[in-house]
Amino acid sequence: MKCLRLVLFVLAFLLPLSTLAQSALSLQPDTPQLKGRGHLSLLRDASGRMTADEAMTSTRWQALPGALSAGYTADALWLRLVVERHPDAPKEWVLRFTNALLDDVRLYRPDGALGWSEQVAGENLGRANWPVKARSVVFRTRMETSGHEVWLVRLQGKNAMATDLELWPHADFDDFSRQEYFYYGLYFGCFFLLILLHVFFWRMTREAQSGWYFLYVLNTTLTELLTTAIPQQLLDLPVGFSDPLLGVSICASLAVGVHFSLQQLGLSTLWPRFNRVVLVSADLIALAGIGLVLGGHFAPGVILGQLVAMANIVVIMSLASWLAVRGQKAARFFLLAFGIFYAGVIISFLRNLEVVPSNFWTHHASTIGALLHMVLMSVRLNLRYDGLRRDKELAQAETVRAVRDLNDNLENLVARRTDDLHQEIFQRVQLEVELRKALEVERRIKDEQQDFLAMVSHEFRTPLAIITTTAQQIAKNLNAARDRTLARCQNMRDAAHRMAALVDEYLSADRMDATAFRPAPCDPRSLIADALAEWPSERINTSLQALPPQFVCDKGLLHVALRNLLNNALRHATGGQGIHLSATTQSDGALCLSVSNPGEPIPEDEIPRLFLKYFRGRAAQHQPGAGLGLYLVRRIADMHGGEVRLVNDAASGTVTFSLLLPVSVTDVTDAPAMTALGSTA
Repeated sequence: MKCLRLVLFVLAFLLPLSTLAQSALSLQPDTPQLKGRGHLSLLRDASGRMTADEAMTSTRWQALPGALSAGYTADALWLRLVVERHPDAPKEWVLRFTNALLDDVRLYRPDGALGWSEQVAGENLGRANWPVKARSVVFRTRMETSGHEVWLVRLQGKNAMATDLELWPHADFDDFSRQEYFYYGLYFGCFFLLILLHVFFWRMTREAQSGWYFLYVLNTTLTELLTTAIPQQLLDLPVGFSDPLLGVSICASLAVGVHFSLQQLGLSTLWPRFNRVVLVSADLIALAGIGLVLGGHFAPGVILGQLVAMANIVVIMSLASWLAVRGQKAARFFLLAFGIFYAGVIISFLRNLEVVPSNFWTHHASTIGALLHMVLMSVRLNLRYDGLRRDKELAQAETVRAVRDLNDNLENLVARRTDDLHQEIFQRVQLEVELRKALEVERRIKDEQQDFLAMVSHEFRTPLAIITTTAQQIAKNLNAARDRTLARCQNMRDAAHRMAALVDEYLSADRMDATAFRPAPCDPRSLIADALAEWPSERINTSLQALPPQFVCDKGLLHVALRNLLNNALRHATGGQGIHLSATTQSDGALCLSVSNPGEPIPEDEIPRLFLKYFRGRAAQHQPGAGLGLYLVRRIADMHGGEVRLVNDAASGTVTFSLLLPVSVTDVTDAPAMTALGSTA
């Protein structure tokens, strides 16, 4: 046995040099891809029982001029390939078979011990058990040494035995695989877009032609998918399911294609009887082919469908040529669109029947033809639907014009009534706006009243409680020391003074809302002195500069404003420190009264609400007051045509309120207008 194996391996290295074998496939450095065509020898094994040793020593090897194209055969086919590796060539190579539907593929290589190493793949094995997860059969090989090596490949299957062998460096094959899936993604993406487009057309038109074309594209897409074996790889479909499905799809293509083709030529109108005969015949033959495929006779069923399809192609193309010569436009387009598709189908059929060689163009002829055909047919159907749409739009336009004439009078009546309704709606909207404003005023007044009552209840209760408690203490102890009695009396006077100030504030606010503005000439120095008399002189520093002898103002209101500014400053002065009052005359003659107190700057978020009625900041929450002081100052300034300004000086730690009054209120407005300004502020 060892002698026999030694002889076989000697022959394995001698046969490539003989005239009976093809030349060796040379693996060179930097070679991206090598094809086996022109380097292959073929051996047919009708029994299917031949071993690798028997195949190696057989004298029936025949040189293949190109790729393998053996048609539908039950024989086991052996391929012999002599590989010569250059010393600098990569050691890792990938052997790929271009046919993705091979049932049983076995690669035999010398194992270095006078035997063979075997790799197995193919549909029968189940894709989950393939040595390399790929769309078609792929074997990884490694050649440790340079020189010649004989490879034997055994093929068997029920599909057409047409394939080529390719050798790729490992890295180049990975790049090729990614590009291949990208191209197939684009290719089938176009088909899926066509399917979605014509589903929409069919649902929109409900025409039989749209429905048949949808089935036509769907069946063609299914056939192409199964032929490329992409669903088999992605879904791990067993061969017992994928091959019958492919055979059914190929046979169904006969019936669907004939129905759609005859519709495009309009034979149901020209020759209805002949049209029915062809359709029924195609349907029966397609059913017979499907029956053979499902009955386990894949090759006879597919061959029957393909042969009849080729005959139908000849007949239909002949009819289309005859109609085109007679001037039918649809037949001319049919010859172009279907001619491309039928040419690709015929080339594929002839390749499967071993009539034409297997190469890239014959292997992808049906794919290229189908895509071009689908694109042209989609354009044709879109143009047809566009024509139908234009005809429909013209008919609708005529109808609309006729109806428009009848509706002119009605539209005029509706327009007039609409104008009346618009006027009525406008009036109602205006009334609603006024009502909303009135409700808002009422709500605001109610809120102010509630705030006023709450404030009065809160502010008056404290001084009253002090007066009551102090009076009770005096009554209980009439013989108390004089100093204590005087202190208690002072507490009662302070509480009464506080109540008087509160009443003054509230009555001042009410007065500005109800009384007329009464400006008159007054002495600003006397006004300031009267205001300062209410507080201890040591707490207020004054600076009076170039004041006019007379100034036109409402003396009573201005006294209230100045007193509120002084009271506010004394209340918020830090640690009981003194405050500063300055009075100056500006260049335009306006009077500026400024009151400054040391203290923290007023927060920015409180400044916009500082002059609102009853507003009290966070710093004043635990101090007495009604929240009316600064509100009264701003109202009085507005009534005089002036303004109040706030300056937060964080650097010096002072807060300054400035009251700016024009030289004469008569230069601003008259008394009634001032009253209106005061009531709306």
